Amino acid sequence: MGGVYALDFAAVLLLADAMGALNPLLVDILPEIEPIIVRAYARDSD
Repeated sequence: MGGVYALDFAAVLLLADAMGALNPLLVDILPEIEPIIVRAYARDSD
């Protein structure tokens, strides 16, 4: 319980913008890599 189950896309995009890394590729690929990131966090918490 209490684990990561999704990413806050708005927060990710705001952070990328603040870092000067926001680009169309990130916007397009973020939904596709979200499950990979979530699984990685779940694996690390076990």
